[in-house]
Formats: sequence, C-alpha cells, structure tokens
Amino acid sequence: MEELRIHTAIHSRYQVLDASGKLPFSVVFGLCRRSPADTDARPVVLHTSSSILDISYAISEGLLTLYEQHEGDNQNTQINLPRHSETSDSETGEYLTLSSPVGRTGPWQEAITVYQYCINPKSKLASVLQPGSEYTIRLASGDLGVKWWAYGDVRDLLDKQGAPAKSSETAKLVNSKRTAGKASFAVVPELSWPPKVETHMQLCQNEQSGDDESAAVLEISFLNRGTTPIIVQTRGTQSFIIPWGPFQPKEADLDQPRAIDSSYRETGLRVLDAATSEVVVEPKKKGPCGPLTVSTADLRPKLKTLATVMPGQPIIRRVDISGLIMRLLDGKYHVRMVPQGMWWCLGSSDEITDEGDDRIPLRLYRTRIPPLMLETDDLVKLEIKNGRAVV
Repeated sequence: MEELRIHTAIHSRYQVLDASGKLPFSVVFGLCRRSPADTDARPVVLHTSSSILDISYAISEGLLTLYEQHEGDNQNTQINLPRHSETSDSETGEYLTLSSPVGRTGPWQEAITVYQYCINPKSKLASVLQPGSEYTIRLASGDLGVKWWAYGDVRDLLDKQGAPAKSSETAKLVNSKRTAGKASFAVVPELSWPPKVETHMQLCQNEQSGDDESAAVLEISFLNRGTTPIIVQTRGTQSFIIPWGPFQPKEADLDQPRAIDSSYRETGLRVLDAATSEVVVEPKKKGPCGPLTVSTADLRPKLKTLATVMPGQPIIRRVDISGLIMRLLDGKYHVRMVPQGMWWCLGSSDEITDEGDDRIPLRLYRTRIPPLMLETDDLVKLEIKNGRAVV
C-alpha cells in the first residue's frame, strides 16, 4: 500500500484572532479513517511534528497555504514564511490515535480525532498576522506531511522516553478528498470583554402553591458587579464569537431563552445523580446552528428581547421546576445550570432606542465580541420522596 487515505477537516477555533492573546486562538483539525480500502483493524498512531498539524512548519514547507485579505480589498495575497522560520514541534509534538473503521457501528463523525494547534501571540507566525486583515489557511495538496506513523497501541510503539520504538510505516498519509475545508479568521488588536454578572441559584418553596409542599421553584439571581449598565439579549438568535470544532460550532442553542429571561424553563438545567454524578437529565437542544436564516436577514436583536442589568441591582427569576420533578425517580440529585452566552453592549435599553426601529441601532451592533456568560458554580441539592420534592 503506497497511501493511506485520511478524512481531514480544518477550521479555525474562532472566527476572530485576538492579537492581545486574551482569547486563546487555535486551528482545529479533524482526522478520521473512513476509506473503504482501509481494512486494517489496528489503530493508527501518528506524530504531529513537521506535518500539516505543525502549522508554522507546514506553511514554511508548503504543506499549508496562508492567504491574507486586507480590509476593503477583495484580492488575496499568499504569505510565505521563511523555511524553518520557527523551531518545529518535533521536541514536544503529540501522538494522535486514529481508530480503525473495521467493525465501526456508529457514525464516522463520532470517530473523529480532534487536534488543536494553538497560535502563540508572541510567535513569529503571529507576528505576520496583522490586525485589520483577514486570513485563510488551507491544505496545499493531498499530502498530510506526516513523518512518522505506525499501526498499534501507542503504549507499545514508544520507548520509556516517549520516542518511537520502531520505524515509521512507508505508506504516505494523504487527505481522502479534494478539499479539507479552511481555517478563516480576522485579526483584531484586542477584543472588548463584558463586565462580570454574578449568578446564583437556590431551591425555594413555591409561594403560590398553597398546601402543596411538593411544589418548588428554582430562584436564580443575577447581579452586575460593575459600574456600568449592561444591555443583554435574553432570547432570540444570538450573534457573538463561539468556538468551532472541525465541522460546526461547539456551542448549541443560540436561540434558546437564557436564564435571565422571564420565559426560561427547566429545560436549561442539568440534573445529576448525587451518589454517582451520572447525568440523568440533559438540557434539551434544538441543534448546533440555531434557526435557518437568509443571508439578507437582519440579525440585530429586537428591542423586546433585551434587558438592562443595572449595577448593584439584582434581577431575580423564579423558575417552576415541577416538570423536572415529574421526570425523576425518588432519590437525591444535584441540579446545575448550563452556562449560557448572551449578546451584550454597554448602556441602558431605555436610552439607546432609535425612533421607528424595533431593533438595536446599527451603531451599537457588534458581533465580534465574546459573549456575556451566565454561569454559576452553585449546586442545588434536590431530594425526591414519593414523587414530591422535599424543600
């Protein structure tokens, strides 16, 4: 066999590279063996150094191409790095294992090996990535440039020092399709970060339940610890920087109501068995990309989906969890709130509305921003007896 075909995908972790380094940036690779001609049941172990997975080296050696597009300019310029402009990762490269397709029963997407190459903001590669420009990294050819790979278990293939204990297989690892996608991103000098909103939650008796002692609500509070009012989008399609894997965003449900919204329900909560920490109730998800939209759609948040979080003035939501209780067997559980991101800007929604427009003004609408995160370490203990919550 002269070649072993590997399904390869490339994407940027974020669509924005923060030159200040506050938001770590990486290029994401997805590798999977799915060729019908690949009939070896053993796993493949490969070393990342001096291959396409070693991006600085790969660009300088022509395994990857780097293109630059200046703001307002539709022409792409290829950026060439001097050969060996940086030390290869060979001293600290990683060993990746790719499972065999033989006997695989689940979807091939579940067998993907994911690898992230982090771009150090102080590296020579980062120094050529200029704020105000956009860049694209692509596979230059089908050659993955892997210098060492072998069949077997990684524990049997390496010596005590972590170096290969046998020679590499002679077959070349190549991409199995015409394209591997691309890692596209814009470079900005520094991202604007939202103020911290402190979130807490506790279990309370439902004051409207009368004599029903089993009725309970989850009280969630939000407090702006900063000095400036914050406008947040509590529901509807959200637009902010999200992490990507090799194929799709890692964060899902960008249109789901956030916990700060009055329509929030217990579907955004995760329940674990108190004794085993096993997840017994997972939040409902609509899908990875939210609702379909046309390219000309106005994605600015509608004013009715906005809320203002004033400094030092807590917002309290009481969430009926009776539907959650009905799904649980008798026992003890821990309830956690799944972290949620929100679009945000500084100011008060009462002060920024433009007459005749039911959406946030264009002058305030930015999408290259990290989300304001609603998250808490609070763990709510929940006990169910005879189908009722013990409060």
